[in-house]
Amino acid sequence: MPHTEDSPDDLQKHWTPHRQCLYRLSGKKLMALGLLLTALSAMFLLHQSTEKEELAASAAPLDTKPIIDSAETPPPNNEPPKCPQWVSFDVNLQGDKDFSNNCRVIASLSTFEISLCESMRECGQGYFIIRRKDNTECKKMMAKSISWDVDFETWMKETIGPDAFTVIFSGPQRAAPTDWRHQGNCTYKIPFRLTNTGNYTVTIIHTHDNFHAIQEKERTWQRVVNQPQIVDFPINICSEHCSPFTVKKIQEEWTQLKNYPLCDRVKPVQGVYLRSGIEGEMADREQYKYDLFKVPYFWMPLGCRFDQLFELGSNNRCHERNQSIELIGDSQVRVAWDILDRRLAGTKQLLSDNVHEGSRTNYYVSEGDKNTFWEEDKKIRVPSETELRTMIDFGGRDGHLHWFAKDYMDNPEYERDGNAESEAETNGIDRKLKHFRSMVFNVGMWPMSGIRDGGHFTAARFKAMLYWSAEAMMEMNRRRIVAMKTEPINIVWHGLASFPVYTSLDDDDKKRKDWRSPYRLKIWSDIAEKVLSKYGIRRLDAFELTMPFLYDTPDGAHFYKTPAVEAETDELLHKLNICESTF
Repeated sequence: MPHTEDSPDDLQKHWTPHRQCLYRLSGKKLMALGLLLTALSAMFLLHQSTEKEELAASAAPLDTKPIIDSAETPPPNNEPPKCPQWVSFDVNLQGDKDFSNNCRVIASLSTFEISLCESMRECGQGYFIIRRKDNTECKKMMAKSISWDVDFETWMKETIGPDAFTVIFSGPQRAAPTDWRHQGNCTYKIPFRLTNTGNYTVTIIHTHDNFHAIQEKERTWQRVVNQPQIVDFPINICSEHCSPFTVKKIQEEWTQLKNYPLCDRVKPVQGVYLRSGIEGEMADREQYKYDLFKVPYFWMPLGCRFDQLFELGSNNRCHERNQSIELIGDSQVRVAWDILDRRLAGTKQLLSDNVHEGSRTNYYVSEGDKNTFWEEDKKIRVPSETELRTMIDFGGRDGHLHWFAKDYMDNPEYERDGNAESEAETNGIDRKLKHFRSMVFNVGMWPMSGIRDGGHFTAARFKAMLYWSAEAMMEMNRRRIVAMKTEPINIVWHGLASFPVYTSLDDDDKKRKDWRSPYRLKIWSDIAEKVLSKYGIRRLDAFELTMPFLYDTPDGAHFYKTPAVEAETDELLHKLNICESTF
C-alpha cells in the first residue's frame, strides 16, 4: 500500500541522532549556522558565475544584451536603428523581445490576420503575429486530445498551438525562422533576426491545422492545408545606411584571424546563408559552388571560423593522421557520406543523384592525385596496410539505431574474442567499431515515418530511444578504454534534417500514414539537443541548416543540390577534427 502520511511510529523511526542534535541547538546557534550556510552558498554561486563568464569569454562573440521587460521605445533623437553585427545570438532571448510599439497589419485574410512588428533600435529584428480570427474554431481545436502523455499534450497546446506555418525570407540572406510560439487563443508569434541588410521578400504558408503536424494519438495520415498567407511580401532592412556582409569579406577576415575564434567543436554552430552569385564579388569556393548549385546562397558561421574544410585538397596532409570514420543512420546520413566523400576526394563534381541503399567505403591520402570519389560500380583504390590515409565508411542503413538500442535492450552475453586479456567483455558492436576513431550518427526519420515503416513513435518514445542509445555509446567507450585498451570513439550527432511538407497526398501516401513534418522534426531536434548534450556528444543542428531550403529539395526529401549539404559538411568536418590527433 502506498505510503501517504507519517504515523507517530514512523516519525519516531525517522528521528535520527542527527536530527536530535539539531533540535538541541539554541536559537542563536541556529541563526549563526544559517548565516554560515548562506555565506558558503553565496561563495559557491559566485564561483559558478565566474566559471560561466570565463567559458563565455572564450567562445564566439554572442549578443547577450539584456531583455527589457517593457515594450521597446524609439531611439533618442530619431537616430536610425543600429546596423547588424556579425555575432551569434541567443534565439530564446531574441524571441522574448517586445516590439509591440511598432506593429502594422500586413494581411487580413479570411482565416488569419498577420501583423509585422519591427525593432526601432536594431536593424533586422522583429516578429510576425498571426491571429486566427474564428475564436470558436480555435476553442474546438484546443479541446482535441493529441497525446497519451498528458504533460506533453499540455506543453504542445500552450507552446506550439494547433496551427503550423513555414516562414521563408529571400534576399540578402536566406532564412527560415523556427522559433514558433503560441501566445494563446490561436495567436502565434514568429520571431526573426536577419544579419544581412537590404531588400527582402517573405512568404508565409499555413501548412497544418488542428494539431495534424504534431498529434500523437490518431494513427492516420497527417492532413495538410498548404495555404499561402502572404507571398513575396517586401521588407526593407536598413538598406539606406548599412552595408551588407559578403562571403568574400568574411573569409578575408578569417585569413587575418580578425576577431574570429574557432567555432565550437561540441555545440551546434549558428550561421547565416548569405546571398551569393554576384559576379566579381565571390570568394573562390563560393564561385564554384554557385556554379554547381545555381542556388545563390552560401552558408557562413556567425562570429567564428572553421580551420579545416578540405576544399579541393586544401587539408590533404591531415590524411596522414590515419583516421577511420564510421557513418550510420538513415538516408540523410547516407547523402552526408556522399557529400563528405566528394569533399575529401577534392573534386568539384556535383552529387547529381540520391544513390539508394548499400554500404560504401573510400580512402584518401595526402597525394591528392590518388584520391577519387565513390560511384556505384566504380573500383576504389585501397591503400596498402602501411600507407597513411583517412577512411570513411557508411555501414548501411540503421534507421532505428539497432546497433545500440537493440544490443543495450537485449543485454547480450559479452563474448571473449581471441585474447581474453585484451578483449574481454566486449560485444559485436565494440569489435566492429574498434578501429574507428570517429562515428557520425542520426535517427528520427524512420521512427517518425509511416506505421508500416516502423514509425509513429511518440516524442516520449523517441526521447527514451535516444537516452538508451547514448547510454550504450558511453558504455561502449568505457569498454574501449578498459577492455580493448584503445581510445574512446569521437561521437558526432548529425542531427535531424527538416522534411518538405506534402503538397498533395495520393492514396498510397495516405496508406503509408507518414508523420514527418517540420514542426514534429523541430520538436524532436530540440529533444535530441537536450538529451545528447548531457553526454558531451558533439552535435550538428541539421534542422536549422536545412529548413531554409525546405522547398528546394530535388527529390522531395533530401537536400543534395542545395547549399544546405555544403553547410552540413563544413560543420561536420569541424566536429570530426581530422587534422588533430586528440579530441
